[in-house]
Amino acid sequence: MFVTAACLAILAQPLARAWPGQKTDKEEKLMAKIQRESNPGKKARLQLRLAKLMLTQADAAYHSRDFAGGRALLRQYLEQVKSSWATLEGTDNAIRKHLRAYKELEISLREDDRFLEDMRHRVPYPESESIREIAKGSSAVHAQVLEALFPDGFTPKGNSKRPLPPRSSLAVKAGVAG
Repeated sequence: MFVTAACLAILAQPLARAWPGQKTDKEEKLMAKIQRESNPGKKARLQLRLAKLMLTQADAAYHSRDFAGGRALLRQYLEQVKSSWATLEGTDNAIRKHLRAYKELEISLREDDRFLEDMRHRVPYPESESIREIAKGSSAVHAQVLEALFPDGFTPKGNSKRPLPPRSSLAVKAGVAG
């Protein structure tokens, strides 16, 4: 009796998950909220949540070996990321008004880049190329967000405001063991 119940629980587990490509209640609710939202910062965050949901569903599809469904979900993910960026980019004084949304988008894209790289290593080679293309698109949006956040660019690593020690202390004298 116990063995039968355990077997049924194991076999029913994949059925309990939503099939990749099907719209879930959560996805539909997010899409409805996005349609109603007028604040660009909040709208971009909702679009980002929807993109994360698509990425999670794509990972589940690849895990269940549904490569076509996974590719479709990854394309939807990238579309949502681009629309989230377009929503923020299209507003006046966007960075000052919606700095938190910009930061959340940057952090999320950085996490997604790592996630996509990990996902790419978990799938067969031909499928990893399609993930690489989506990752390139996501990285391009990430670079645009970083450019908007830091228009002057980054200071190179190692360039700190502390003065360097005198050159004589940096020089290595030949023949002297230290």
